[in-house]
Amino acid sequence: MVDITAIGDILRSRRKALGLMQGDVAEHLGVSPQAVSKWERGENLPDMAFFPGISKLLQISIDEILHGAQISPDADTDSFVYMTAAQKTRLIERILAQDDYAGALDDILPYCNAAHRGQIVGHILAAQDYALIEQVATYMSNEMKAQALARLLTHRRFDIIEDNMPAFTRKHRDLIVDFFTENHTDEDIIENFIPFFDNNQRERLRVALTSGN
Repeated sequence: MVDITAIGDILRSRRKALGLMQGDVAEHLGVSPQAVSKWERGENLPDMAFFPGISKLLQISIDEILHGAQISPDADTDSFVYMTAAQKTRLIERILAQDDYAGALDDILPYCNAAHRGQIVGHILAAQDYALIEQVATYMSNEMKAQALARLLTHRRFDIIEDNMPAFTRKHRDLIVDFFTENHTDEDIIENFIPFFDNNQRERLRVALTSGN
């Protein structure tokens, strides 16, 4: 079954990547700009008679239009904003497979949806590239932050946690207090976190430490 919404995404992304306006496409094909707009919004499908002209103008094969445009080998982050969601997923996979992918994250994160950000954060956690968490924290949902925090606590990466404290909510900080009260942690480490806790959290820690003594 043909996905006309996906086809619309491909037509729009290719047009923008080539610096064309909807009017340019319309003039080339002999149709109205409104017709091109409807194609790109996925409201209807171009007549098959137009596909050879579309293919030539947008420099993409008919098969790629109908079955999903492929990312060219030289595709880079400069064209990321114009890609379809599926294209972005594949390019992210390629970026994350590189040894040094940190530099590319700043270019693509603003244009990622929640699934793409989860893809990136999941890779960072699995690869234990914890130093990159601060770089992506702004784009993480609270659920992602909770997952990252749980992993950091398990591995006792208190240095990374401390660096990212401003990004954590009160609920996240409760998780840290819970860990400190349930697991033996050096008091010097706990002392570094005290300024980030509210009075209730500090009292819980005080009681737990007193009981432990």
